Amino acid sequence: MNRKIWSTLICTASVITLLVGCGKSTTESVAVATTVPTKAAASTPAAEKVTLTLLANQDWANNPIVKKAWSLYEEKTGNKLDIQGVPIDSWEKVMKTKFATGEMTDIVMYYGGYQLSAIQPDKNFVDMSAEPWVADLKDFVLPQVKVKNKVYGLPIWEGSVSGMLYNKAIFAKYNIKVPTTQEEFLAACETLKKNGVAPIYMAFKDTWPLLPQFGFDPVFKKDATLLDKLNANQTKFADVKEMKDLVGWYKLLADKGYLGDKFSTNTWDGQPAAIASGKYAMIYAWDTYIDSDLEKKEPGISSKIGLMPSFMGVNNEGTYEGPNAIATYVNKNSKHVDQAKAFIKFLADTKNLNEIYKDQKTQTYFNSVTTNIPTPQYVAAKESVDKLINASVQQNIIGYSQVEAVKPIQDLMLGSKTVDQAIKAMDDERIKSAKAQKAPGFE
Repeated sequence: MNRKIWSTLICTASVITLLVGCGKSTTESVAVATTVPTKAAASTPAAEKVTLTLLANQDWANNPIVKKAWSLYEEKTGNKLDIQGVPIDSWEKVMKTKFATGEMTDIVMYYGGYQLSAIQPDKNFVDMSAEPWVADLKDFVLPQVKVKNKVYGLPIWEGSVSGMLYNKAIFAKYNIKVPTTQEEFLAACETLKKNGVAPIYMAFKDTWPLLPQFGFDPVFKKDATLLDKLNANQTKFADVKEMKDLVGWYKLLADKGYLGDKFSTNTWDGQPAAIASGKYAMIYAWDTYIDSDLEKKEPGISSKIGLMPSFMGVNNEGTYEGPNAIATYVNKNSKHVDQAKAFIKFLADTKNLNEIYKDQKTQTYFNSVTTNIPTPQYVAAKESVDKLINASVQQNIIGYSQVEAVKPIQDLMLGSKTVDQAIKAMDDERIKSAKAQKAPGFE
């Protein structure tokens, strides 16, 4: 899940050119597929091949669905993609800097909703609203790819269900049933700790994997007016009681020792080995992560992993977060705008979509795709998921950043801030960003 979003500060960062589908530092030449031309086409000059530049954060660039899409495009068209992958903790600032300096790539991967509004899609991206593939999008994803009722991006991405992943063997060993309340969850954590197992592996060092947005969803669902009030600067996180419960939850986990002894050094890359080692029992993540990351790094582990609700201090029965789409956009000011639009058209073709998603363990955003398969973990937990799933809200919070909003929570966990101070810092950063965007109500 991914995932799981997201200042106008200029920063410098090393932009790493990735090999499509491999993450290496050079671009691989791709052989051009040959076809037998018809008589009508024989006299038509072959279209000149092009190399399109694409900006994304490194984690997105390594997603298997995305890699399959890029590889298929190169294979079938003979064109190439120059992937510029940026570390997740700096890539948003790098992206905004590129727009400000007129150095943006031909294609960009980014969120939708209000986070997309922050980078002025009407000035920077091609409006795709009239494209035929828009009618193929499932209803639930439309709010995530629209801004002011215009569609700008194609969501070639996983359709995940976020919650907690747990090691079924460890739960069975200590006779722990899947918790259905926060009380049961904390009791399970205590049992695990007493038996020398750290209940939760949290990739604290990378900041964003704390994923407090999982806890936002039931809070915003409970109060249907909250999002509009927050985005109109009529209320703050500090005014919402549940935000104190949510932020305080992280302090509780740290103080109880439920994250292990040296949680501040834990990284996202170290997570697969940690959950496979038996030293940790649970992680906050999403069902598609099992196949895309865990199984690839720890072969055979997928059958040992189950899916259960996230417990985050705000909903007694826990919560699941629905898919959080990442979309692909065309820079309308690119010198290759027509070729970049053709790239989107290629990916959106029904035949190509079904090839991209073939046997991928994920939900999809397209009605015409039938080749994907749901994850076994989703199937096993479907009754619970159907009851507790909530739409992802974080990408629609003006000024919210998955990185900057989490740093105050880290300070809280390490003892340098109180709960109230952490929430105030989250509000201050959010409002600062909203003002920089000149969002209505924040002038």
